Amino acid sequence: MAQNVSVIPKRVNQRLKVVGARLRELQDPVVVCHIDADGLTSGAIMIHTLKTLGKKVEAHPVKQLDPNSYEGIPWDRDLVFTDLGSGQIKRTEGHVIVDHHQPLKEHKYQLNVHHLGMDGSRDMSASMLAYMLSRHVIGDNKMAGAAVVGMVGDQMTRQPLKGIARLPVETKWVKDRKGLKFFGRETRPLSVFLKYASEPFLPGLSGEVNKCYDFLAKLKLDPHRTYHSLNKEELKNFHTELIKYAAGHGVKVHRMLGEYYVLPHMPERTEMRDTSEFSTLLNACGRHERPDIGMGVLLGKNVYDEAQKLLRIHRMLLSRGMNELEDNGVTQFKNFQLFTSETIKPTILGIVAGIAISSRTVSPLKPIIAVTPMDGGYKVSGRATLELVEGGVNLGLAMRKAVGMAEEEEGGGHDVAAGAFVQEDGLQGFLLKMDKVLGRQMNK
Repeated sequence: MAQNVSVIPKRVNQRLKVVGARLRELQDPVVVCHIDADGLTSGAIMIHTLKTLGKKVEAHPVKQLDPNSYEGIPWDRDLVFTDLGSGQIKRTEGHVIVDHHQPLKEHKYQLNVHHLGMDGSRDMSASMLAYMLSRHVIGDNKMAGAAVVGMVGDQMTRQPLKGIARLPVETKWVKDRKGLKFFGRETRPLSVFLKYASEPFLPGLSGEVNKCYDFLAKLKLDPHRTYHSLNKEELKNFHTELIKYAAGHGVKVHRMLGEYYVLPHMPERTEMRDTSEFSTLLNACGRHERPDIGMGVLLGKNVYDEAQKLLRIHRMLLSRGMNELEDNGVTQFKNFQLFTSETIKPTILGIVAGIAISSRTVSPLKPIIAVTPMDGGYKVSGRATLELVEGGVNLGLAMRKAVGMAEEEEGGGHDVAAGAFVQEDGLQGFLLKMDKVLGRQMNK
């Protein structure tokens, strides 16, 4: 269970003091944040902190920080950038930056994982940095849960949180548990929980709801109950039989079980109690043009019902996207498979790609690269499996190497999930470069 963390390193404390002092000085703050779960959580943590300091603060969520979004940002005010800003230092320098993406250079009021001796794709996301800063300024507070939700959203909890990243787990607002790492522990009926099990995929159960019913019937478990509703003895039996089944079908069972995190102060049977489901709820808000609703949920406003409506829309559009992928198929390159769409929203393109490869709708033997038109160019999203990452694939690095030199083009992300924006006339060249880079990563 929760372990004591080591003392915050001197190097980190020094940066927290400098940036924290600057936060206290802000007179007219606006928090500019990304619209995904890590962006909204880090943004909400900063808003809560500034409000606790007695400041009037506004939120300004953006899809990305680029020339298209610059015009709407109030540059004459005291800005706090979260989950972005380090890669656009020519525009953001002089403002507070809380970010985990690769920085272009150091800046006095920038709190970036890479400047603290850590890896921004594995060790800590913007939400955890924001919480550390908040904790330094106002002490332990209820936004500890938001810090972990952001980490989960950026896929940084594949391994248990460690070191100073465990700070939230030592508070009353976050509890660590050991159990199945599949999605939907709090709200999904067990039959659905098993049907959508992925990473790892369970042959004969994943995607086959009738067989899930049969499996649960043998265990005398009501398929309409949820994972978190099972008592200790039921959980033990469920784990034992599921692991036995998975091992018999060649599944790497160590990936099924692990540490995960719940927010015990949040209502039961809601997405807000399980950090994985909470991150999806926030992504639904941000990716469907209502990041304000996601921010409202995080800050305790009575907007949960509206967030749930967005989640239903989100799932409906994901289903349509999957239907399009299944109908149109993919184009095979030597080292990846390409899915192109003219209709899928750029904000959910990567999620569709992730579902496709984790559900084995497309081959899990090489990454999927998905492309859709956006802003006069193309949005590109890539997804891989953990097996591919263990074999050397790093999509974030591949995207950075494949993008062109044009200022409007950018790419990057994490090893298992990454994205890029390329100009219309640069797409073919980008895809060819991706094929070569991925080939080198996989030693082909």
